[in-house]
Amino acid sequence: MKKLFFRRILANGIPARGMLFACVCVCMVCLPGQASAALSVPESIGSEVSSGENERVANPFSFFSFESFFNEEKEEDPASVDSGPSPWAENERYIAERLEDGSLSLSGTVENGDTAGGILQELTTVSEAYSIVQAAEDTWSLRKIIVGQPFVFMRNQAGEFSSFTYEVNKDEQLVVSCENGKFRASLEKISYDIELALVKGQIDSSLFDCVASQGEDPLLAIRLARVFECEINFINDIREQDSFEVLVEKRYRKGEFKGYGHILAAWFTNRGKRFEAYLFADADGTLHHYNSRGEALQMALLKAPLAFTRVSSKFNLKRRHPILGVVRPHEGIDYAAPHGTPVRSVADGVVTRAGWGQGYGNMIVIKHRNGLETQYAHLAGFAKKLKKGEKVERGDVIGFVGATGLATGPHLDFRMRRNGKFVNPADIIVPREDPVDKLHMGEFQQQVALSRAFLSGETELAEYSPAEWTR
Repeated sequence: MKKLFFRRILANGIPARGMLFACVCVCMVCLPGQASAALSVPESIGSEVSSGENERVANPFSFFSFESFFNEEKEEDPASVDSGPSPWAENERYIAERLEDGSLSLSGTVENGDTAGGILQELTTVSEAYSIVQAAEDTWSLRKIIVGQPFVFMRNQAGEFSSFTYEVNKDEQLVVSCENGKFRASLEKISYDIELALVKGQIDSSLFDCVASQGEDPLLAIRLARVFECEINFINDIREQDSFEVLVEKRYRKGEFKGYGHILAAWFTNRGKRFEAYLFADADGTLHHYNSRGEALQMALLKAPLAFTRVSSKFNLKRRHPILGVVRPHEGIDYAAPHGTPVRSVADGVVTRAGWGQGYGNMIVIKHRNGLETQYAHLAGFAKKLKKGEKVERGDVIGFVGATGLATGPHLDFRMRRNGKFVNPADIIVPREDPVDKLHMGEFQQQVALSRAFLSGETELAEYSPAEWTR
């Protein structure tokens, strides 16, 4: 029993104090006579001190409080735990927060080398971790977790598992809960606090730099370019003094910025001409951007398969090949871009080739409607799971810029054929998608008017309601 007593003292994490206390106990229990004799105070000294001081000297161990010492071993009442977020005592990788109802939230993010099972076994039992993974399998497999994605493990006031939430993407989260011993999984929409923001800028060097100078994430530049990519060639057409105004949703959770939502409206002035875009839901409820006349900004073909790059070689039937040194027709357009830049399909279609193309290196060929075919060459690699026979949509990432095959540096060789004959992609004129239905034109014009009121400052941004732009 004495051994267990001392082990318990040492286990408290304060071995020096524990050993001192143990020694005192031994002296007081085993050597009562010697201890009392040694601690006796001569009368001559005792008469020269106050009663309080005499009491302190007569019992030098009175600074020990048995009650306070052992109270340190008592577990804290969950209700008394600080409710603020802080590293979890059992594993500082996770942030613990005691909520008002007494439940405990343990949050973290997926790190390199993590598996869902490994994370869950740090937070609960092996059998419960297995049950959570199995429950999620048919809804969204936890085998697909991605580094950097956040998750939250919840325990109720009794310390039992109540739910596990993993953010699948910016819009959806997987929720696995347990009620009466039964585990259930579901995909749920992520709830955000939405604020409407107006971002303006005038381009001095690049759209990226201009957006960043406004204190915004450069991702907004990409989003803006995609709205107007069928109207403006952001590779060749952007000039200094071009300007933009963007009405965009900002998403927040617990006061923290979590990215951008919909771009409700945007104006982009390029070379003195203003292009306008307004968000509106079609008859099926799908959101599209239209100009003020209700014409769709999206076309059947993108103007370029890349964004924010430059043309290094144009369509030229008499170009001298940079490696072979002979005159050989260049029946496409070369886009110089950093290695790994995403390459997108310019239209809906079916992949007819995804492999090695000799001098073209890694190559993708896509067949589209109306006898059109596009080719993407010198790629560093292909998008995950892309293969022959795969259907792709306009704007889908299909590969990444590289320098494979006969290439002097990283670039994309983009080519287009119509009815089997190579044509200059810059000459292809493609129709727009369907305009706003006439039955909904009045409703569309109302939203255009409201967007303009927000852009001009006539209506306060705080008056924005997301429900007005969806149905």
